[in-house]
Amino acid sequence: MEGVDGLESDKVFDLEETIFVAVGKNVENNKRLLSWVLQSFAGKKICLLYVHRPANVVSFTHRKLSVNKLKEDAAKAFREFETKKMHDVLDQYRLILDQEGVEADKVWIEMDDIAKGIVEVIAQCNIRWLVMGAAADKYYSKKLGEIKSKKAIFVCQQAPTSCHIWFVCRGSLIYTREGRDYGSETDISLPMLLLSSDSDTEQLRLLGSESLIQLDRSLGAEEVAGDLEGILGRFDYYPVHSCQPTNIILNTSKLIPLLTDEEEKTRTQTTEETCSRLEQAIIDAKDSKKKVLVEAVKRWKEEDSVMEAKCKAKALENLCIKEISQRKEMEEALNRRKQEVEKKKNQRDEFLKELQMVQEHKFALESQIAESQNTVEELEQKIISAVQLLISFKERRDAARLEFENAIQEVRRLDRSAKAAAAGSKSEILEFSFMEINEATHYFDPSRKISEGKFGSVYKGLLRHLLVAIKMLPSYSSQSLLDFQNGVEILSRVRHPNLVMLVGTCPESRSLVYEYVQNRSLEDNLFCKDKMPPLPWQTRICIAVQMCSSLIFLHSNKPCIIHGNLKPSKVLLDVNFVSKLTDFGMFYLIPQSESSSNSTGICNKSNPSFTSLYIDPEYLETGMLMPESDVYSFGIILLQLLTGSSSLDILKEVKCAIEKDNFKALMDCSGGNWPFDEAEQLANLALRCCEKNRHDRPDLELILRVLEPMKTSGIDSGPKEPSRIPSHFVCPILQEVMGDPQIAADGFTYEAEAIRGWLKSGHNTSPMTNLKLEHCNLLPNHALHRAILGWRHYL
Repeated sequence: MEGVDGLESDKVFDLEETIFVAVGKNVENNKRLLSWVLQSFAGKKICLLYVHRPANVVSFTHRKLSVNKLKEDAAKAFREFETKKMHDVLDQYRLILDQEGVEADKVWIEMDDIAKGIVEVIAQCNIRWLVMGAAADKYYSKKLGEIKSKKAIFVCQQAPTSCHIWFVCRGSLIYTREGRDYGSETDISLPMLLLSSDSDTEQLRLLGSESLIQLDRSLGAEEVAGDLEGILGRFDYYPVHSCQPTNIILNTSKLIPLLTDEEEKTRTQTTEETCSRLEQAIIDAKDSKKKVLVEAVKRWKEEDSVMEAKCKAKALENLCIKEISQRKEMEEALNRRKQEVEKKKNQRDEFLKELQMVQEHKFALESQIAESQNTVEELEQKIISAVQLLISFKERRDAARLEFENAIQEVRRLDRSAKAAAAGSKSEILEFSFMEINEATHYFDPSRKISEGKFGSVYKGLLRHLLVAIKMLPSYSSQSLLDFQNGVEILSRVRHPNLVMLVGTCPESRSLVYEYVQNRSLEDNLFCKDKMPPLPWQTRICIAVQMCSSLIFLHSNKPCIIHGNLKPSKVLLDVNFVSKLTDFGMFYLIPQSESSSNSTGICNKSNPSFTSLYIDPEYLETGMLMPESDVYSFGIILLQLLTGSSSLDILKEVKCAIEKDNFKALMDCSGGNWPFDEAEQLANLALRCCEKNRHDRPDLELILRVLEPMKTSGIDSGPKEPSRIPSHFVCPILQEVMGDPQIAADGFTYEAEAIRGWLKSGHNTSPMTNLKLEHCNLLPNHALHRAILGWRHYL
């Protein structure tokens, strides 16, 4: 049967606001199609379109038997069953939409060809918007770009052009056929059936008087058809399958003579009995369907119970796994606690050992004091002998005089050492004679000169087997010996890992002896002088942190020490690229009158503009140095670390780049892949340091709090390279870094335990030169010990 069923009510569709969705009888396969419609057309009305295919028709016939009532009942029962099944499917779709908060209408048509049925509904209802499947889910792929289903192709080609159609497969839009509205509406000639979820459906039309229905694809259809054919077979009925109504076909294989009245009556009774049995069979079939449904419901409930039991078992299994993991964690935590307790015990044992070593060291120092006193007496005797030698041997007068002066200096040094050990003297630096300075610098050989500036010249030298840098103060800094010693006393108390260590002095020549820093200055490394490799950005951040830490230390010193001449050439780098400030505290060694009169001398004569770049503008106006003056210079150095530029207009260039949001182009890419956000934050901080008004500049402690996290992230992301051990930190005997360096009579420094073991074993010669030692006394090398502690701090 083909045609359109009648509407339940005269409901009028809002065609512009209604989306029609073509669905089939397999609800699971169409769930993704409904999900796509709900997501794509939120707020639109939804109407389900369903094409019902009628079952094939079976015709029965007999010679003179009329069974119209039997056929009408069977047809009615089958149509009711088929209609109920169709509405059950549509109700399942509506239930899905109701769960999503969408109320949907239903429209259906009965037709043999589904594609033609869809086209017919589109034409009759003048549908404007339609969504249907493009292909079966098994044909879906990401590259699918066209419709595959024969139904979809037919609808795409035959549907009215006013309908806009979307073809969807597995929840994805595959193809869209654009609709064109020509301004005319198609009259609906056939009535459509609009079903509501709350209304009863009309009965389908009865089959013709000569037709029965055979169930092809519905549940229980084959059993019903089998029963019907089995019963009717006794009356020589022959079934004929057709999609069109057919007449009853008589069995004409044999010619049957006319029956008598009795035979006719008997056959009529038999037929009635057969009809009653057939009706009873139909009733039994309905009862069987109900039983099957009840059994199916029971089976579903049992399956739900099994699934619930499985879920509970799975939950218990997960809980068991969780408890096992928690138990393992508790065991691991207990093991870690045991390890910590064991570690604390080991630390306690180590502290006890160290305490014992300190007590032994105390006894050794007391014995050294006694030995020093004996040494003083011996040296006094040598002085007397030297005087006698001067009187006796005039030809060796000059040599004897020099030996006498050296002996006097040695006596004073040992006397001060003895007093310092006895009374805890604060000064722990060495004093060198001018002769030692001359020999160390090869009589101030120009090839030994490292640098020259306002505060004097610096030479490289070797003093008592230690590589040092000797700074000769300028001639205008001449002041009394007491003032020089007082200034040295102040600087000798300043000890910090990022300050160049003061090893000793020479009062005769007014010179200072510093540790030698091998990797030259920050200026040489940053601007890649002599083809030096560029500094990585992680190293630059560390240098900035170390400079800030050392400036905070100097400013918090009592008395406050202001550098006053901070620039990249005053920042030295050791073998591990640890920064060390030099030339700090020069104002304590140079008369203030000379320093103020030469304030313009802070500007390099060869390039005054370049040097004045680092000088606080307020200092140039007032001539007064403040801690904020060092903050200004530090800000300029920060900008140079970020940009790698030595431009005199670096301040203006950075401000302009940040205002134009183009700071990234100004950054030094040779330093590696800078983290831009941190670099920009650092640039803004540097600009604040360079404010003209010193009150607007940030405090150094605030700057350090900003730099520390950057240093930590830079260390975590940077390459891990092992630190190299400076050679003068290593004991010549043990070949290990010294913990208690001691100076022997041969001038070399050894680990205390090693050199004492050497002397106690009966040796009276030098381990380095194999020459006989003048004495076996040892002197602590405090300067080297502090340098080793500073180096260990940065490991």
